[in-house]
Amino acid sequence: MINILIVDDHPVVLDGTKTLLQDLVNVQIETEQDSAAVLSRMDMQTFQLFLIDINMKPLNGIHLSEMIKKKQPEAIILLYTGYELTDYYELLVEKKVDGLLSKLATKEQVIQTIQAALRGEILLSADFLDFVQRRSHQPNRRQEVLLSDKEQEILQLVAQGYTNKAIASALGVTQRTVENYLSKLFVRLHVESRAEAVIVAKEKAWID
Repeated sequence: MINILIVDDHPVVLDGTKTLLQDLVNVQIETEQDSAAVLSRMDMQTFQLFLIDINMKPLNGIHLSEMIKKKQPEAIILLYTGYELTDYYELLVEKKVDGLLSKLATKEQVIQTIQAALRGEILLSADFLDFVQRRSHQPNRRQEVLLSDKEQEILQLVAQGYTNKAIASALGVTQRTVENYLSKLFVRLHVESRAEAVIVAKEKAWID
């Protein structure tokens, strides 16, 4: 029996995803709404595969994935999101996660992706090859990162001590949008926290 843990801070999405996977055979599916409770649950139960939402509180999916890998290196981790998967391809290349899923994926796509991950395979769209090709022609990618005006503005507000909620209010967007921007920035800047992102941004003179 394979144990899968779905981690998402939205109960409706959590229940919907669990229902979506009911057709998987020889699989026991558990759910967790509190990302901070995942590591303690791992002390009580063994999970072979984790399906984790990227944008969560208090730990986002990227940070949680790194913590799980440190605790259980053989764990299979799939991140899923309602945003563009291409923004997270770097995590696959660096082997920080074992697969990516869109929340817009069909039931068949979700099941096929999980089954492939359990076999040690990765199912990806064709544009992943374009990403790899672009990456291979940019040996100094970390030095060549370019930020949009919106990304720089968000980092500037982070540096000023604004919370995600305050940033959302200042920019007239949802808090989820701000969290998504920060999650993608963490990947692109190779950092794990707001403080590290600010340090890199200041070193690169992207913000004051």
